[in-house]
Amino acid sequence: MNTLNINTCTTLNDGIAMPMLGLGVFQITEADECVKAIHSAIDSGYRHIDTAVGYGNETEVGKAINETKIAREDLFITTKIYCSDFGTEKTRKCVETSLQNMDTDYIDLYLLHWPVRERTEEAFETLLELKAEGKVKSVGVSNFTVRRFEEQFFKSVDTRPSVNQVERHPYFANNELLEYCREKGIQVEAYSPLAQAGAIKDPTINEIADQYGKSPAQIMIRWQLQQGVVVIPKSVNPERIKQNADVFDFQLSNTDIQTMNALNKDESIITWRPEDDWF
Repeated sequence: MNTLNINTCTTLNDGIAMPMLGLGVFQITEADECVKAIHSAIDSGYRHIDTAVGYGNETEVGKAINETKIAREDLFITTKIYCSDFGTEKTRKCVETSLQNMDTDYIDLYLLHWPVRERTEEAFETLLELKAEGKVKSVGVSNFTVRRFEEQFFKSVDTRPSVNQVERHPYFANNELLEYCREKGIQVEAYSPLAQAGAIKDPTINEIADQYGKSPAQIMIRWQLQQGVVVIPKSVNPERIKQNADVFDFQLSNTDIQTMNALNKDESIITWRPEDDWF
């Protein structure tokens, strides 16, 4: 991955090009702050913005992308449908609302935000119908485990999702799922890539960062990219947003990647689940 740059895209299993680096806007609820963060990202070279219906800021995302001078077709916008909107009619209505909120004719990637036992597959099939209609370019999932794929999803769905967006950082490498998705041709995308800042002070990561003259955050982002994982660090700080994109003038050695890999504890920091007996 030594030819990585800010414009590098991965080609999804449906042929759509997805930028490897994006800005996540989770928990950015103040309208002006959200718009300014997206403008800062676009000014820094980002072309990929990740939101969700549940974040409550699709309208702000739409405002920002419509204010920019960058052509819509040069931007990649992801949003997600929450499980309370699963179901044929509800899913279709949810997508129409997202299109209205963001004042756009299409959404580049629409994800099922969390899997649940009821209507998950129905929602996915509905998104595929909306893809055929041109309202959605790619359809994927989020927070799917190997068990969820094997014991539920693929028992009734033949089409493979284009993306699985999951928690992934040095303390939770999620390697079994990563390998499974690679085998299935499903692109893995990492949220909480800095362990919600929990890994910023890790001494090993800081030691590696010092070697390259980079920040710990930059090292963790680069670690993901060199493994072919799409990554969406979240920030509202313009300088940090710019810094998170400044990861293309160096390459981690194989030794340093292995050192980072050894930090894995298989410890998720995301404890909330939509069902009590979630799997």
